[in-house]
Amino acid sequence: MEKVVKDLKSTPKGTKKVNGSTSEKTTTKVEKSSTKVDEVLRPSAESRIKKLQNFQLMADKHAFLQNKKDELEKFIISSDGTKEKITLSNAKGFNMDISNSQVVEEITEVIGKKLQTFLDASEKEILKYSI
Repeated sequence: MEKVVKDLKSTPKGTKKVNGSTSEKTTTKVEKSSTKVDEVLRPSAESRIKKLQNFQLMADKHAFLQNKKDELEKFIISSDGTKEKITLSNAKGFNMDISNSQVVEEITEVIGKKLQTFLDASEKEILKYSI
């Protein structure tokens, strides 16, 4: 029993020893790995175009978030503390207006922090992505 445990420990991770031979899973894994390496080192035109389209979607998302952050900053800068109003509405058509300046200020702070979190995540995703 001890010999079997030693044999299992000496096999590569994800493979099994069966009567002293490595299973077919290793062969399949090597083939899949070499296929992925070939795709990375020598990508086809189609795969590069698809990656470019995906990258463009990420860029559009980042630009949208940046635009919303700019709009929020303009809203905060232009506010005088007396006439701000935030309107919430749902799918059923119900609306709620908030005009208390302290509540509006707190809501804009939360929105700003959330937008910054989304922008940071979007930027990391873009920087990490390779075409």
